[in-house]
Amino acid sequence: MLTYELEYSRTEPLYLQIYEHIRNDMESGHIRAGEKLPSKRGLSSQLGVSIVTVENAYHQLEAEGYIKAVPKKGWFAEKISISQKEREISKQEFRETEEIQNPPEHMLFPFSVWAKIMREILASDQTRLMTRTPCEGAYELRSAIAEHLRNFRNMQVKPEQIIIGAGTEYLYMLLHLLLGESVFGVEEPGYSKISDIYTDLGLQCIRIPMQTDGIDLNALQNSETEIMHISPSHHFPTGTVTSVGKRYALLGWASEQDNRYIIEDDYDSEFRLSGKPIPSLFSLDVMDKVIYMNTFSKTLTPTIRISYMILPFSLLEQFHQKLSRYACTVSNFEQYALAEFIKKGCFEKHLHRMRKYYKDRRNQLFSDMKLYQIFNNSVIMNENAGLHCLVKFRTELSDEDLLKEVRKSGFQAAALYEYYHKKPEQNLHILLFYY
Repeated sequence: MLTYELEYSRTEPLYLQIYEHIRNDMESGHIRAGEKLPSKRGLSSQLGVSIVTVENAYHQLEAEGYIKAVPKKGWFAEKISISQKEREISKQEFRETEEIQNPPEHMLFPFSVWAKIMREILASDQTRLMTRTPCEGAYELRSAIAEHLRNFRNMQVKPEQIIIGAGTEYLYMLLHLLLGESVFGVEEPGYSKISDIYTDLGLQCIRIPMQTDGIDLNALQNSETEIMHISPSHHFPTGTVTSVGKRYALLGWASEQDNRYIIEDDYDSEFRLSGKPIPSLFSLDVMDKVIYMNTFSKTLTPTIRISYMILPFSLLEQFHQKLSRYACTVSNFEQYALAEFIKKGCFEKHLHRMRKYYKDRRNQLFSDMKLYQIFNNSVIMNENAGLHCLVKFRTELSDEDLLKEVRKSGFQAAALYEYYHKKPEQNLHILLFYY
């Protein structure tokens, strides 16, 4: 039986404390792969907490791929492949530190707050506004982003690692200039704009198939891919969360060769609607192999055009040698305004408001589905993160006809097959629905 000391004085919920204890036991090897965990009722009785508390902890562990539920048998630990070197570095760092496609509704943008901050910025330090920022962007904004990631994603990031750019397309171009003529891997199915941009830049792009727990590692190993672009916390369009075992395996793949890196596209991590955010791949990386990318297009508005990437320390010197002559493409006015917006807690309040709004929209969508016969016996999948979900239909209709029927009923939807580079030979009967 697992026995843990829970600290009731901490502000952190009890279910997260249980989650962390079990996760640490698995990563340290105290809980081995295939080992059965206590029942929810048994562990709740042992720890003196409610069954719901244990259930929330188990669901978070399951979402991240640490454990799996076997019907009528219970919960079992999954295999986690962490090399001894990674384990030793992780322990040392722990001792040293003790970390779609629909844009936000315009009516949710905090115009009054943003305008107030902008007026304060314009009146306070006009010399700073007219002074050119370094190529990485304003230090104030990079510092605010680093603090936000530390609090929200448990990511230990230095402001010096953060590069600000006007949209992810510009950052992709910088990566091309930084990494050279590398072979890029992208997810299949996936967001076609990513592969289109790499192709436009003259780069070779290899499509790596998705599986139920992340990309196909065998296909990756057998390809010539050097830079793998993935969205492990919430893949678009399938909604798949890469399991923790596969995350470590990906890091192992990247560490095998000096020229290999992983681009972690964390495009909508802020919109996990159930449980805590999935830990980033960047936060697991001890080999300096992950390039983290995110944008404010989803959380604020695409028209602000502020995105950022976090470079591993191994690439920083190379970045300054090659790209320091490039000017930051985001205006000072918006950089300083966003920095204040984050530091004053306005961004966090805005995120809370948006999560509630989209959760309500999601619930309304599910209620509306119950009114239409075509949704009978359908299964909703991956609905607890991001701004879309999948629905698997039981029907004899072709995917094209199914999509037409659903749209006739007034639903905004897309067919999953549309996100494959090569259309599947068989009907998938899976549609995407946006909130």
